[in-house]
Amino acid sequence: MNKPKLTNKSRMNLERFSQLMETYGGEAKRWPLVERSLAQRLLAESAEARRLQQSALRLDHLLAQVPITPPTLALQQRILNQIHPQVEPLQDAWQCFMHWLFGTTFREHLLRPTFALIIPLILGIFLGLSLVSVPVDENLLIAEEMNLLALSSLESMP
Repeated sequence: MNKPKLTNKSRMNLERFSQLMETYGGEAKRWPLVERSLAQRLLAESAEARRLQQSALRLDHLLAQVPITPPTLALQQRILNQIHPQVEPLQDAWQCFMHWLFGTTFREHLLRPTFALIIPLILGIFLGLSLVSVPVDENLLIAEEMNLLALSSLESMP
């Protein structure tokens, strides 16, 4: 690992020292190696830094006295359920369509297939009524048929 080179001019301020205390605690052996010598130099020079370290050491001492109890079985199960929630098996597209079409309750069993059949029927009636009837010119039909007959004779030629 590449460690950043610190020169003698490098200094630590109280703000960074306070962050070290909050993050790593008051014991110097827990501080990052790169900043440890700078923090110890600041401790030697600053009364405020010593006060921050004493406060962090008191907190460390209080935290060390808290008894650690093993988690209950219910807590373990609750945590595991949050990590791996119970998931229903995936359905394929056909199963999803059938479930959507027929539903899960008695009311859905009756209404959904009815709507599935009525919607295309209504759409077909609406489209059929909206078509505009165009008057057909019989002369046009005869001319078109003559053109088609003329083309068919060209196809039979070698």
